[in-house]
Amino acid sequence: MENRLKGSNLFVIYDAQVFALYGQVIRRYLKKAGLRQSEICLSPGEKTKSRTQLDRLYAWLLDEKVTRNDMIIAVGGGVISDLSGFVAATILRGVSWGVISTSLLGQVDAAIGGKTGINQKAGKNLIGSFWQPNFVLCDLCFLNTLPQRQMVNGFGEVARYAGLSGNGMIRQLDRFLDAGDLYDMDMLNKLVVQSVRYKARIVSSDEREAGRRMLLNLGHTFAHGIEGSLGYRRLYHGEAVVLGLLGAIELSIRHLGAKRDDLWPLTSLLYKLALPIPRVVLDPAQIINYMKLDKKRSVSDLRFVLLEAPGKPIIVQGIAPGEVRASVTAMVRYITDQGGKDA
Repeated sequence: MENRLKGSNLFVIYDAQVFALYGQVIRRYLKKAGLRQSEICLSPGEKTKSRTQLDRLYAWLLDEKVTRNDMIIAVGGGVISDLSGFVAATILRGVSWGVISTSLLGQVDAAIGGKTGINQKAGKNLIGSFWQPNFVLCDLCFLNTLPQRQMVNGFGEVARYAGLSGNGMIRQLDRFLDAGDLYDMDMLNKLVVQSVRYKARIVSSDEREAGRRMLLNLGHTFAHGIEGSLGYRRLYHGEAVVLGLLGAIELSIRHLGAKRDDLWPLTSLLYKLALPIPRVVLDPAQIINYMKLDKKRSVSDLRFVLLEAPGKPIIVQGIAPGEVRASVTAMVRYITDQGGKDA
């Protein structure tokens, strides 16, 4: 990379919390490599994936005289990589970019696959593009400083891969959680590598989500509905995915006739992940409204990824609204009755 960028500029976009921890180290490394750099810090959190921050980045890059020979580097979790990637895709009709991913969720999901974008009031990730990064660096050392809640946030996406992969990965993640050390680097390395390989294999065969890549949306239609109903506050994305996976299991049982016993290993795993998630008040009607807005379709037109059994996902469309409502209600009842501490 250093040879390709000789004579170019690096534009480094940091999560502000990450910069406070690692900014000086990363800055020294880039300076040692002889690369000129400009940098900017953005606030953490889903609210940063907005048109306001997008315009701020455009203005910064243009003021700094960015060219197509330069490179943008995102340093942070999924929010920063989503936003930075979209900036890279659209400024000057496309500038190279890379990711130094510092969160578990970013390393197993957001930084992989080239999906970039921002949120709109009407729904999550409705404005964006596919723009593959030139590199993704996943250093597990960054995870040592993450609070436990952020680790659970990432495990929501790992659980999604486990449901898609089958009982082998479900048992592996279950044993990891039972061991009680969320920062066991050996086990984390195995889970991150499995997750990245699974996603990379699917993305390489279907970059633009025309077919098989849709399977990666397991639990996400429900999760996006939850996030929208909460105004993208109070729950992290991966926490919403944990709950969304429970909703997908309920709908799999109701619509496909999947056996609850067959899905119990995954359900039990999700119950463990859900325990520390803050208890929030969720309105099933609002969740369903945001599920519809997410793709601008009626409930009956939404695509869902369901499980006939662990490791046997299927894409389904045209589900009766009553089945969706019942599944959302069951999901909400669980977090209301069994959720963790109040947010």
